[in-house]
Amino acid sequence: MADSYITKRALAEAMKELMLKHPMEKIKIRDIVELCNMTRQSFYYHFKDKYDLVNWIFYTEFVENIQNILGKSGWILIEKMCIYFYENKEFYVNALKVRGQNSFSEYFNEVMHPIIYTQFEDIFKDDKNSEFYATFFSDAIRVAITRWLQEEIKMKPDEFVRLIKMAVKGLAYKLINDIEKEKAEH
Repeated sequence: MADSYITKRALAEAMKELMLKHPMEKIKIRDIVELCNMTRQSFYYHFKDKYDLVNWIFYTEFVENIQNILGKSGWILIEKMCIYFYENKEFYVNALKVRGQNSFSEYFNEVMHPIIYTQFEDIFKDDKNSEFYATFFSDAIRVAITRWLQEEIKMKPDEFVRLIKMAVKGLAYKLINDIEKEKAEH
């Protein structure tokens, strides 16, 4: 088990190094294994493809490390995620540019959906559209983070999260006011 993890980490470090210099689409399995003196067979023993490797990197570096905060405020989770993405900005800007089947964007949504669903479970537990809501918020978070990372403005994670909070609070306030106005009119 330890040897397997060491091999996976070596492949991951090679992929991270290559993605700092090249678009993900241009990186070949050959490039990854040559950088860490392995064979293609070693790579395919551990990963289906380079997308699987990128997803493994996210899982082992982020998802495994947030298990202890999943029951806490969603804002803590978003802040930790933004800090992680900011610290690994070049890698994830590259990864998020790739679209389609097996892409990191797709994987990110797969990981975020159940986390968000759990965060909103109390609010939407009896609503038949709860899956739609979780998908909507997963997409919104992915798109917002992608845009933030790709912008040239170097906004820090805490400022980005503060702005998201303000946007959500402002929207909630407006919706509550609109509902109150509708009630008063009827």
